[in-house]
Amino acid sequence: MAEHNMIKRSAKAVAGTFLVVIGIIVTPLPIPFGVIMIIIGLSLLASSVPRVREYLITLRRRYRDASGRLNQVKNRLPTFARQLIEETDPERS
Repeated sequence: MAEHNMIKRSAKAVAGTFLVVIGIIVTPLPIPFGVIMIIIGLSLLASSVPRVREYLITLRRRYRDASGRLNQVKNRLPTFARQLIEETDPERS
């Protein structure tokens, strides 16, 4: 069972990293696919790599205005993005 969890966690980390990198490459295109890919990749990484989650919390503490805006719009976002915002909310941790 532990081996299955490790494989699942590793697959999430690889997929998340891939999506973030491809999202950064695709961001200059006029259609916002790059931003969507980055958000999905970060949500995968934050759920599987604790250091990424801690780093996102630190960023949100540093940029409180942006963090507040994220909290305001989270109810209009898809579930995976809402979960990422809630998991990295510095007020909750």
